[in-house]
Amino acid sequence: MAQIILDHISKRFVADGRNVDALKDISLEIEKGEIYGIIGMSGAGKSTLVRCLNYLEKPTDGKVFIEGNELGSLKERQLREKRRSIAMIFQHFNLLMQKTVLDNIVFPLLIQGEKKSAARQRAKELLQVVGLTEKEKDYPSQLSGGQKQRVAIARALASNPHILLCDEATSALDPQTTQSILRLLRQINQEYGITIVMITHQMDVIREICEKVAIIEQGRVVESGYVEAIFNHPKSDAGRRLIIGDAAAGSQLGAGQPEEGQLEKPEERNRMETEVIFRIVFTENSAFEPVIANMILHIGEPINILRADTKNVNGIAKGEMLLGIPEHRRREIENYLTEKGLEVEEVDRHVQ
Repeated sequence: MAQIILDHISKRFVADGRNVDALKDISLEIEKGEIYGIIGMSGAGKSTLVRCLNYLEKPTDGKVFIEGNELGSLKERQLREKRRSIAMIFQHFNLLMQKTVLDNIVFPLLIQGEKKSAARQRAKELLQVVGLTEKEKDYPSQLSGGQKQRVAIARALASNPHILLCDEATSALDPQTTQSILRLLRQINQEYGITIVMITHQMDVIREICEKVAIIEQGRVVESGYVEAIFNHPKSDAGRRLIIGDAAAGSQLGAGQPEEGQLEKPEERNRMETEVIFRIVFTENSAFEPVIANMILHIGEPINILRADTKNVNGIAKGEMLLGIPEHRRREIENYLTEKGLEVEEVDRHVQ
């Protein structure tokens, strides 16, 4: 049985006398030890969903099972006990500014009834895990954003949770700090076997650390599965927007897109209007081979490179390109690329 099961979860709020459906018939299963991503744009319902996972929000319909226990059937005392196995970190850290780093970790342990000496020993051990041993006497105001999040992670681990919910935990961090936090979370997952649920709007976070992902749009799961499979062939419009938008944010090439204020020549505009847009994904073995250059030589006709980048998908190198392909050569080019082991799909222009 999966460690986390969402069984047809719906959540309805009343606002200004109207019913607002924040979640609509969501079903998911998350196995013990997985790093599972839940991604969607602002307003998709991610934060409501994560609050349903620990029953801070009670679903209007459906059931939440954690380690075989249906949370809606538990008495309040039992629910509090079960929540101890579910820790959570947030975008804004939520540290106590008047307490030192060490005391921020000790405080929740004291509330749970731990003796002060045992709590301090546990806090020191956790500071070593997150790499902040030398900061135990500092206050949050003396820390960087990444260091604050490390303290929040240490505090979350204090109660020995089985599940760690990360609600936009890297959204307030710069890219380099984000990478260091993701490495720490992966280390914690591997060393302690803690199941991690990453709630985010950042596709690069999902690519970097998650094994599986669910894409949420307007309160519904529109696509779910292994990250690599969805990266290669997104089936939903929301998935395509997230993945291709992620490529645009990190793209290295922009040939074929006129710079602002630069006019297209009529013949270029006519050519682009008759092009078909292909998104191609290179496998690990072919990501650094000159496949496109060889293809141009093979067909004897130029193509339009709209976008190109190399991504890390859960530790696997993936090359990604958007190509403008001449309409009359589309089948020939698709067959050529497929024979070379590339993933190929046609993309609507509006998705770019």
